[in-house]
Amino acid sequence: MSEETCPERQPNRQPASTPSAWVEVTAPRDVSLLQAAARVVLAGDRQAVIRPLYRARIARFHVQAGDRVRVGQPLVDVVMPEVVVAAADYRGALLRGAAQTARRDKLTQMRSEGLVAERDVFEVATRAAEVEQQALTASATLRAAGIDPARSRELLRKPEVTLVSATDGVVRELNGRLGEVIEGQGPPIAVVVGEGPPRVEARFLRAPPAGARMRFHAVDGSVWDLKPEPLARTVEADDGAVVLWFEAEGPRLAAPGLRGTVEASSDEPGVVQVPAGALRRRGDALIVYRRRDGDVAAVPVELLMASGASALVRPVDPSQLAAGERVAEDALAHERAHAEAGA
Repeated sequence: MSEETCPERQPNRQPASTPSAWVEVTAPRDVSLLQAAARVVLAGDRQAVIRPLYRARIARFHVQAGDRVRVGQPLVDVVMPEVVVAAADYRGALLRGAAQTARRDKLTQMRSEGLVAERDVFEVATRAAEVEQQALTASATLRAAGIDPARSRELLRKPEVTLVSATDGVVRELNGRLGEVIEGQGPPIAVVVGEGPPRVEARFLRAPPAGARMRFHAVDGSVWDLKPEPLARTVEADDGAVVLWFEAEGPRLAAPGLRGTVEASSDEPGVVQVPAGALRRRGDALIVYRRRDGDVAAVPVELLMASGASALVRPVDPSQLAAGERVAEDALAHERAHAEAGA
């Protein structure tokens, strides 16, 4: 057996590199420049949280979750003992105040005639001021609960207070049961969500390139075009994420909280899609290997976005790369095969 055919005596040889396949450059079709988690936000007057300021017992529900309501429409009746006490204090203070004021005026007249001492007038005036202060305190409690103090007598006859919707919309939540006592700082009794011209808040890991087309893909299956220029942007201090706010193109209404994703893509001329492996760093530039009429050339490109196995690029010279031409699917494999062929 010769040395050439004896396996034990053959030198170690590296297998030849496999040349890269050549694939067609396409127009952008299955890759987005960027995707970001997003949600719809509206102005605060499109949402209403119905929560009694004071401890309250639920007496009656006027609506159910899912009902459409108008601003000012009754939602639930509650009894707030602290407010009822304030109504009683207010009525009592008014009555005592009227009596103290009448006595003060009478003593003032008598003092002018020298019939009573000055200290007697002063004592009555002091008590009148204290009663007025009590009325003001009770009035403040009533107003904080959304009740006009002028309704205090009515409230004493019928202690239920009706909580109404502060906006047009849909009752999204109803919490509590009849007879249940709700604490003033507890969960809301009702949440009403309205619709309005939406703004979409999107959180990108990096800012999308200028000129990208923005679309909101909602979880309900709807897709909206967004105005490409954001209304505002901020950068998160902890991870550098970019938060952008967009307006929808054209008239549209939506409820707050609708979630989905914002996708940034490009329709601009010259942008093409290539395999992500076709990109190769050469110095400070990125290149792809293009084959045209049997000749291979390194074409400088600008990377817009790589997503999975695909990438969107813009050739530095648009005449050097277009949809329909072919590039090396694996730039590194092409270089290796080319180097071995020339060795």
